[in-house]
Amino acid sequence: MFYIAQLLGLMALIILVVSFQKNKKDTLLKYQIFSSLLFALQYLFLNAISGCLMNLMTVIRNLIFKKYNNKIPIIYLILIIICMVTLSVFSYNGIISILPTIAVILYSIAVWQKNLTITRIIEIISCSLFIIYNIKVLAISGLISTFIEMISAIIAIYRFDIKKYRTNKN
Repeated sequence: MFYIAQLLGLMALIILVVSFQKNKKDTLLKYQIFSSLLFALQYLFLNAISGCLMNLMTVIRNLIFKKYNNKIPIIYLILIIICMVTLSVFSYNGIISILPTIAVILYSIAVWQKNLTITRIIEIISCSLFIIYNIKVLAISGLISTFIEMISAIIAIYRFDIKKYRTNKN
């Protein structure tokens, strides 16, 4: 089971890295739906229930957000956050099990709003929380994935935000 989990995490990683190199929210969400599903399976095989449930919620969140694109009613964000908190309570297994919940709630808010720069910055914060969680649950490929995801988000910030700002300034 351990090796299957790592393989699933590796596949999720590849899809996730590609997602952050997209500059359209709709495309980014499509890729992240598949990535989150694979990560959920990875955590399930590792018996890391909080990580599994939060990734399943991100699949649902991304499907809803993709449907509404840039006009996502705030009620959907609130309902998703309530579901995440509820699932976190049921899957509570010590303080470490709260980290995925905080990470996905922050990122849900980031994806809900329209500014992709903010989305990418919050992704870096979410990655930091998942790094700690992945170490604890021995999600080795998830840990590698989270580091690469963080680097990918930083590269995207440079490509789409810093570089664009410099070009517009000159």
